[in-house]
Amino acid sequence: MTSATGAEGGGRLDKPLGRGLEEISHLFQSGRRSEAMVNEHQSAGLPQTATLSPAKAVLLGGRISVTRDQFAPLLKQFHSALEEGLTAIDSKIACPSCGQIDLLGLSRSNQLTIIDFSTNADDGLLIRGIGHLDWIARNLPIIRHLYPSHTINYSLPPALMLVAPQFSPALRSAARQVLHPTIKWVRYHALESSGGIGIFFERIEGE
Repeated sequence: MTSATGAEGGGRLDKPLGRGLEEISHLFQSGRRSEAMVNEHQSAGLPQTATLSPAKAVLLGGRISVTRDQFAPLLKQFHSALEEGLTAIDSKIACPSCGQIDLLGLSRSNQLTIIDFSTNADDGLLIRGIGHLDWIARNLPIIRHLYPSHTINYSLPPALMLVAPQFSPALRSAARQVLHPTIKWVRYHALESSGGIGIFFERIEGE
């Protein structure tokens, strides 16, 4: 997937998404996961139609905002679209000092992955995520007790994945000074569709 950096205010992207939705990893609609094949001849920006099969098409409209209550179950259900091989083991894990961890997962290499999200451009998301990393590091005996049935590679430090509709330039600049851990950035886009809400995830590589 092509890298993208920064975002403008008001929910606008700072650059077109290449050939529209050709960069989509997965399209979610009405509680079911669909793999989208996109017409390469559509104009730049967000096109209106993504072809799912020769016999079926999904009409995509404009971008919309979603609440935490709307987005949380989608993230939990379709977590595998965030990263290949990622599995979810728990959600809404209470951390007394820094709020709950939105989702806890395991990477393909069995590395614990903390997944925190925001439904707006919240610079505090980075602080919350780092706080959760610290909580996990100081409470590994609790994690071992909570998830004995999962094969967790405790020799690897937990990873952090942040998910939001956009990330401010100030946030990305501050994150460049965080040497450990490597932060994984995922930008999501919510669209109106003929069957409900359509969401796709865009992995943003480091600069």
